[in-house]
Amino acid sequence: MATPSLPSSSVAVEAKPSLARIWWVALRPKTLTASIAPTLVGWAFAHVEGGWRPVPALTFLVGFMLAQIVSNLVNDYSDFERGADTAARLGPARVTQKGWLTSREVAGAAALAFTGAALSVLLLTQAGGWPVLVGGAVCLAGAVLYSAGPVPLGYMGLGDLLVLLISGLLGVTGSYGVLTHRLSGDVVLAGLSMGLIAAGILAVNNLRDRETDVLAGKRTLVVRFGRRFGQWEYTLAVAGAFALPLIAWALSPAHPRAWLFTLVGLPLAAVQIRAIWREDGGALNPHLGRTAGLGLVFAVLLSAGLSL
Repeated sequence: MATPSLPSSSVAVEAKPSLARIWWVALRPKTLTASIAPTLVGWAFAHVEGGWRPVPALTFLVGFMLAQIVSNLVNDYSDFERGADTAARLGPARVTQKGWLTSREVAGAAALAFTGAALSVLLLTQAGGWPVLVGGAVCLAGAVLYSAGPVPLGYMGLGDLLVLLISGLLGVTGSYGVLTHRLSGDVVLAGLSMGLIAAGILAVNNLRDRETDVLAGKRTLVVRFGRRFGQWEYTLAVAGAFALPLIAWALSPAHPRAWLFTLVGLPLAAVQIRAIWREDGGALNPHLGRTAGLGLVFAVLLSAGLSL
């Protein structure tokens, strides 16, 4: 059972930053690479096939980023209410737990972002039909149900699979599909690579938070199976993201240079894998952003290879 939330009077309140800074922290801008990077990859595949159209492309990007913001805000709100975010937290500041914003303010912002994302889905559905509607609905449902609902998926250990699906497969195939109205095996493989890196980001988060997650009843895979499992999960996810391009290169002669371009990022991946095995606790914080940056590097390299 999740630990009951503390009354607002007992929340440790720090000196508030400026209101603009508080909302900047609430949106978690560093996490937005998890929505930008897969979108770039889908764009690149569509562009090389002559399917580039700026209006639906940008509409998808805005909607996908808003869905990520929904996830961030709901997570901030829900983890505080369930007792997962406390003063013992090792990660970056969470605005509800800090007392900088009320639960109601954060929930209201999440609802606003949800509305914007839903409008983007409806606009794209007019051109892309029911597959866009289904994909958009899955993204928005996942953004909310990861942290909220009667049994949040993140608390059941399903968060890793969820980010693989949304931040990888749906992000790449969706941004490609709204431009071309089709799907290809190469795009699916690229989506899996991006999803594996996104799962790596979550693995770092869960490794860092495993002790406080236990107290809050949050049964992530790392909580269930231990630190060593989380380290191997990260290793196999990141290594797998760079192994899939080799498989694609061997199976598909259509874009050989593009797949091999991604291997330029292997040294960065090796540095991050080494760090995960050597560091723990709050020392893992920088590796959240660096793993997200690795995903962006992968996306840029693959997109550049497709464009040349």
